[in-house]
Amino acid sequence: MSQLTIRNVRIAGMAACVPSRVEENLSFPIFKDESEAKKVMASTGIERRRVVQLGTTASDLTVAAVHRILTDLSWEISEVDCLIYVCTSRDFIAPQTACILQNRLGLRNDCYVMDLPLGCSGWIYGISVIGSLMSHGSFKKGLLIAAETNSINRNSKDRTVKPLFGDAATVTAFEYDASFGKPFNFVFGVDGSGYQAVWTKYGGMRYPTTVEAVVEKEIEPGIVRKGTDMIVNGMDVFAFAIKTPPRSLKELIEAYHINVDEIDYLYLHQANKFIDEKIRKSVKIPAEKVPYCLEDFGNVTSASIPLTMVTRTAEALCNKKNHCLACGFGVGLAWACMEFNVDNIVVSELVEY
Repeated sequence: MSQLTIRNVRIAGMAACVPSRVEENLSFPIFKDESEAKKVMASTGIERRRVVQLGTTASDLTVAAVHRILTDLSWEISEVDCLIYVCTSRDFIAPQTACILQNRLGLRNDCYVMDLPLGCSGWIYGISVIGSLMSHGSFKKGLLIAAETNSINRNSKDRTVKPLFGDAATVTAFEYDASFGKPFNFVFGVDGSGYQAVWTKYGGMRYPTTVEAVVEKEIEPGIVRKGTDMIVNGMDVFAFAIKTPPRSLKELIEAYHINVDEIDYLYLHQANKFIDEKIRKSVKIPAEKVPYCLEDFGNVTSASIPLTMVTRTAEALCNKKNHCLACGFGVGLAWACMEFNVDNIVVSELVEY
């Protein structure tokens, strides 16, 4: 079991930006009728999603979210020492989008920036990176972005993925604080043998994009894809998700001697309501302590946990101390669990782009 503890760093604030365009699953044309749509909604818990207009990227949503949190925290952009950008739907294969954001946001030329192309576990992995960097005290203020425009590479004619995924960008602001006595505690894991459970075959260096790769093909009724579209092998993901994340959470609880009765919130990656409820019940956390936002936003991969925090628990995060757990799992197959504390932070109102 891979463990990590980070001290001297605290969350100062959070913000999120979603597209203004809403797609309702009940009326989504990929379903043959409302009855079929209702079955999918009942099994996944996803009723609607926010999706970008053509030409909008995750970095566009990011800029809006960053501007909002900097304003609400009264931070100057020149104070930001580091920025980590967690995203798989980056603007380009190269350069990294974090470099582009440095210019767009007006960050200092000596600012530390990095892309982390991680999926569903990415917010927690991102905290482990930015927290480790900042824990020494050289970097005083940092921004962790978790953003994704899933709608761009999910085929609109593929009913196995299109009704599930949405778009969003979130920003979590961190401060170095040697007096903050509550550490971040982590456990991590990965099983790369399952990488084809969630993947896009064409577009990288192993399988470069060809003319054939961008031609739509009917796989079976209701499933049409290009080679450059994301594929989710549902049964493989399900088998992984109901077994590995709860086991990892139990490892975290045991390793750090956590009393689950004292936990205020368990934040789960918003993958699927049925899967998440299996995880919640496995670790015996009451339903009222496990918030969901997937009914309104769908699966927004790395952004799903911070988006849930911003849209469902903002009042509590702003007004009291909260002892929390989080669990992200998916693409890779990778997973990460975290114990953390949030103490009267700034949570911005949701931004629409």
